[in-house]
Amino acid sequence: MAQGDIQNKAQEVKNAASEKATELGNKASETAEQAKHTAQEKKEQASNKMQEMSNDASTTGEQKSNEAGSTLESAKNTVAENFEAAKNTVSEKATEAANFVKEKTGMDQ
Repeated sequence: MAQGDIQNKAQEVKNAASEKATELGNKASETAEQAKHTAQEKKEQASNKMQEMSNDASTTGEQKSNEAGSTLESAKNTVAENFEAAKNTVSEKATEAANFVKEKTGMDQ
């Protein structure tokens, strides 16, 4: 091979290598940019999910608090109703007992 042919071949190889390096560099840049966008999207999705979960937890906590308050109020009302019923029953039974004594003894107590 002549000196000129060797130089031409070397230049061709150099140009081909340069083109390939540029192509690979561009591809790497594209991939890095896609990865950056994907990471940003995933970060936003995670942030949104965490906010959603936080909101759900807050809502659930508020609901549970309301339910507990409602249950407590219901229990308080039931206790009051039962107390009133017991008081009326005791009063009725006392009256019945007094009437029984009056009837059997013929006396007013």
